[in-house]
Amino acid sequence: MADKSKKSAKPSKGDLRKQAKRDLERKLEKAKKELAEQKANAKAAAKKAKAQAKKDIEKAKKSAADAEKSAVKQAKQAAKGKSTEAAAGVHQAKAKVLTAKSKVANVAADVAPAAAGSRSAGTRSTTTRKAAGGATAAARKPAAPRKPAAPRKPAAPRAAATRRTASAGTESSQSVADLRAKAREQGVVGYSRLNKAQLLAKVK
Repeated sequence: MADKSKKSAKPSKGDLRKQAKRDLERKLEKAKKELAEQKANAKAAAKKAKAQAKKDIEKAKKSAADAEKSAVKQAKQAAKGKSTEAAAGVHQAKAKVLTAKSKVANVAADVAPAAAGSRSAGTRSTTTRKAAGGATAAARKPAAPRKPAAPRKPAAPRAAATRRTASAGTESSQSVADLRAKAREQGVVGYSRLNKAQLLAKVK
């Protein structure tokens, strides 16, 4: 009897196969559930990461825009400051130029009377030197005695007129300096104060 009960308690091969199949199905079901949970978790994590990345990108864009605006604002302020400094420098330079011009005008105003006096004194000195030179030359070179002119034969009227015209043309073509040089050689007194007509009358 005992042997028979032991034999009846032992499962058969078919029961073992069924039990193994049920265990395998439970394990597969559990693995499928775990895999589905993992997929769901991964999908949620990816979605969350994507949303966070989008937020980070928006934040970075906003920060970059704010930085750009700040940089532009600072650049404008710096440019405005430099422009103001440049304008101030220009005004200072203009003021210096005006001051220099004023000084030059003052110096010119101070120098003009002295220059006028110097020119006047120079003119008087030149006149005095010329007069003194003429008087000295006259004193040094006494007038040479005139020789009696030899009697000339009367020439034909046309020839005499031609010679007079040529002589007058030659004398009139001479400059005042040439006439004064001749007057100095001939010992004419006060030749430096004579005009051309007077020199022509004095010079032989």
